[in-house]
Amino acid sequence: MGVLTISRELGSGGDVIGKKVADELGWDLLDIESFAEAARSYGYVRAELERVDERSPGFVDRFFRDRQLVYLDIMRAIVYECALSDNYVILGRGGNSLLTGIPGVFRSRIVASDDVRRKHLTENEGISGAMAEEFIRHNDQERKSYTRYFFNARWGDPGDFDVVLNTGYFEDEAVVRMLVKIMKREHLAQNAPASSESLRNLSFAQKVKAALMTDDRIDASGISVECTVAGCLVLRGRVNSEDEKDLSESIANSFEGVGSLESELVVMPPIEGWYPV
Repeated sequence: MGVLTISRELGSGGDVIGKKVADELGWDLLDIESFAEAARSYGYVRAELERVDERSPGFVDRFFRDRQLVYLDIMRAIVYECALSDNYVILGRGGNSLLTGIPGVFRSRIVASDDVRRKHLTENEGISGAMAEEFIRHNDQERKSYTRYFFNARWGDPGDFDVVLNTGYFEDEAVVRMLVKIMKREHLAQNAPASSESLRNLSFAQKVKAALMTDDRIDASGISVECTVAGCLVLRGRVNSEDEKDLSESIANSFEGVGSLESELVVMPPIEGWYPV
């Protein structure tokens, strides 16, 4: 039992390592393919995921920002749901930030020198060294901005991980063996994430928030959903109209398991030319 999150640099081999670890443990894997499949239930399609996935926010394109905020809430809901299922390897998707402090979660990061990353990309993707270098530079910048903007964290900060492994020093198979051994350790197996009341409450609140964000009748970007006690939801923030307020409360109250709903939503009609995010 447990959850392994893997943050990785482009070209470090982290995606391959994550798949091998999941296979060795017999666990499920949340990668871009399985994430895209899970996101379909929220109305997302693969092409749109590729546009916003782990990318920096678009400060000029309002539509892009809107969709990225929706994506972020969908991502949180899926990551929490996977963690509650236990026995999961989560590749990227902000897993190390979202699951901080959850028992049974081990947060890893896979890195390599630029030379090693460039070599991996030229060999595996069939691109030139110059193109690989540009891909690395652009991808690193995107993920730094994305992590800072959405998680208020510094991308790759070693203090945010339980282990950082360099594939320039360790072969992929050695890294896989180390991570498998770690995840089989007794103290991790005895602390399954599914046993965390905090995670269950986070997951429940996030499902409600994702439902609000994906409803075209509501601008839910100013709404926060909290659940600190099982079954008790609190809605806070702003909406554009009384109709949006009533609809938001109705959607939240319709979820199975809601015992009580407290609404502190305030109606604030939007000001033309002003965007609050």
